[in-house]
Parts: sequence; structure tokens; C-alpha cells
Amino acid sequence: MVFHFTLFLWSLIFSLGLWFAAEGKILLQWSWYFSVIGPLVIISLIAAQRVTHRIADAAFPILLSVTAPILLSLIDAQIEQELFVVIAGGVYYLGLLALYRLRSAPADQTAQALLSTAIMAAMFFFYSGIYGFYVNFNFPLWGLMTLFFLGTGAVSYQALMNREQRNRRRALFYSLVLGLIMGECAWAFGFLPFGYLTTGTIALILYAILWDVTFTAFYGELSLKRVVVRVLFLLLLVVLILTSTPWYILT
Repeated sequence: MVFHFTLFLWSLIFSLGLWFAAEGKILLQWSWYFSVIGPLVIISLIAAQRVTHRIADAAFPILLSVTAPILLSLIDAQIEQELFVVIAGGVYYLGLLALYRLRSAPADQTAQALLSTAIMAAMFFFYSGIYGFYVNFNFPLWGLMTLFFLGTGAVSYQALMNREQRNRRRALFYSLVLGLIMGECAWAFGFLPFGYLTTGTIALILYAILWDVTFTAFYGELSLKRVVVRVLFLLLLVVLILTSTPWYILT
């Protein structure tokens, strides 16, 4: 089942919240962010409780509720803002649909694939938005590292626990390791001469490879060949991005 009216309704409410924010005057101020993010977080908490009856499943929609307005505020053209609202609403619906299906069938491979797709899209919003926030505000580097750690760890833990409920400590350990790695990467990103979208793309590539290795290791499917292939693929993608992106070096 691809369409579910209740999930669509919650996604529509989320999208309307973003749309009203885009239609109004976007101010790069703390008060604007709190006034937009606060209601969206409350909506996500209620939606997660209604959809899966577990507050723990709110990690993904909350992450999207926090980062979508931040990334929205960094987009100038109105048509691009409206397109972003549609994309964010679609990702929100995709994530809720996956969580809904996994509630009754934790081994559903299709739902797992849907959730992984939604998470990757949300993590791109997260890394790009948070880094853009760091670049445009007088935000400390340790704050960037902390946010990368918390966001990565929370969403990774939720994704692991949706399939396997019994290994909570192991899932927490793997999630913390992922969060720590991405937190350390955030420190390195702070010195890169790139914009927030390029940096967000590099961060997403790193996370995607690390997530694949972590996921297969968690379920005992990891092999040396798989790790080598993933690392080589990672290096190739990063090299392609670095060679095709202008470098903004301050002199």
C-alpha cells in the first residue's frame, strides 16, 4: 500500500507549515527559527504517536522538522522554496509510510528500503542545513559537531531499532559510533572552502557508506570485499565532487 490518507494528512499539515513559513517574511533570526520549528516538532511528535504509537519513532520526523526550515531559509528564489516544500513533504510522507509499515511488519524489506531512502534525503537536509546555519551565523564549531553527533546518532538508532527490537544496547553502541564519526567529520568540514550544499553532499556520501557498513555489520552480513568496494566508491564520489566544485579560498 503506497497511499494512506492519515499519513497524507499529517504530511500535508507539515507541508502547509513550511509553505506558510516560505510565504511569509523569512528572517535569519533565532525568533523566526523557533516560531517555525516549534510547531513542526509538536506536529511530528503527535504524528509519530498516532502512526506507530511510539514516541521513539519521532526521531526521523523531528529531524526533518528542525532542518527543513533551516534549509528553507537559505533558499532565495520563491519558486525554489515552493519546490523544496513539496520535496520535503514527500520525504516526510515516505518516512511516515515506512514507519507505519514497519510497526506491523519489522522484517518488511520494502518498508526498510523506503525508510532508508527517506533517511538519506532527510540527512542531506540535515547536513546541508546545519552547515549552512554554521556558515551564516556566528555558530561555534563545537556546536556543529554536537548537532552532527546528535542528529546522526538519533536517526541511526531509530533505523536499526525498527528492524530489530531485541538488541537495544548494540543498536545504541553502533549509533553512537556513527554519530561520533560524523561529529569528527563536522570538525574537518569546518575548514573546507565549499558552500553548504557541496559540504552537505560530501557528508551524505560519508554517512551513506558508513551506514551501509554499520547496517551489514549489525546483522552479521559484513565482508571485507564489501568494505573495500564501499570505500573505493566513497573515494571516487568525493574526488568527483572536489574536482567539479569551485573552491572559495580566502587569501
